[in-house]
Amino acid sequence: MAAESPTALRDRVLRVRELLRTAKDFIVPWDYFHDELAPKADFMSAGESGVSPLIDAAIERIADSRGWSRPQGQQPTTHIPEFEFWHGPRFLGARNGIFFYDERTCQGLLGVMTNFTGPVDLFRFTTIALPADS
Repeated sequence: MAAESPTALRDRVLRVRELLRTAKDFIVPWDYFHDELAPKADFMSAGESGVSPLIDAAIERIADSRGWSRPQGQQPTTHIPEFEFWHGPRFLGARNGIFFYDERTCQGLLGVMTNFTGPVDLFRFTTIALPADS
């Protein structure tokens, strides 16, 4: 398969960014990311292994609010600096999760499932701190 043009790939990134920002139904950006970006070799091959305490803290807050345990230590995460995206799995108790996160908008989407054939619960999150009195 031929490589996608850099412009077409960047357009896909802009589209998922906009969908993530505006979606009322989170399955729309979820499906778009996993259908139109994650399978693209040019997108994922631009990634490198990384750690983001900021993203981990946001996902941990979701886990805590749901009563899910989180294993100690870092979990594998791919950072794609050229497109300002992160992507990776997260294990939340007996549940499997996967997320993507956009550095530019400080927003991410976490999908959590109890098994690989069951429904996916989606959680949009942000790493923008709210004022203390909010």
